[in-house]
Amino acid sequence: MRRFLALLLLAVALSACGGPAPASKAEYDAVAEAMKAFDKGDWVLASRLLREAIVKQPGDLRLHYSLAVAATHLELRDEAIREFQWVVANAPGTPEGQAARNWLTAAGVLVAAAGASGESTEAANNAGDPERGSSSVRGQVSWTDGEPPVSLTRLQLFLKGLDKTPTKDVHIVQRTDADGRFAFRNVPAGTYRLTNRIAGEPLWRVRVTVEAGQEASVDLTPQNSVRVRDDFPPDGK
Repeated sequence: MRRFLALLLLAVALSACGGPAPASKAEYDAVAEAMKAFDKGDWVLASRLLREAIVKQPGDLRLHYSLAVAATHLELRDEAIREFQWVVANAPGTPEGQAARNWLTAAGVLVAAAGASGESTEAANNAGDPERGSSSVRGQVSWTDGEPPVSLTRLQLFLKGLDKTPTKDVHIVQRTDADGRFAFRNVPAGTYRLTNRIAGEPLWRVRVTVEAGQEASVDLTPQNSVRVRDDFPPDGK
């Protein structure tokens, strides 16, 4: 009997010690599956999994930012605002924080908040935006190499000034129209990175040089995607 009880207690102890491992694996899988769905552009599944992942990792910047982006694709404005506001509040100096601030400004959220505190609309706009320029960047997104890996309609694009250049604080966000066309207006002259992702692996990372008062034309296609040409590889080579 004593031997039986000892074995029983040992089994319970081992069971308790082994308990946390499956939970850890489930937590990892939730994040991995969420980002996998995000990378595929499955916004419905991605948003559901990202919400679950955030419950387990509430302080993860990537998860909050990705959920905000997924919410914009699903036209879930309130959720997008909430998640982008979290990003701005918790990671203001990051590329994600800058992109979130630009989105909130374009959506009128930051202007409205500033107005409620007594600031003028003009002052609110000037506070978060770099100096406006007289140039523009136009183009079209197309994919002739089989099925597009992402939806080309309403695709979010980012035009980001390069570090250690006069345009380092310029960060403009735009979406393509129904035909995949896009236009960045009031762009200060300088050199930029044009991409479709701030967090995660993008399809494009293209260098764009904009002359003062001129229009730069650049199309995003399979021929200048990162698998063929990457102007800003992560390793810097």
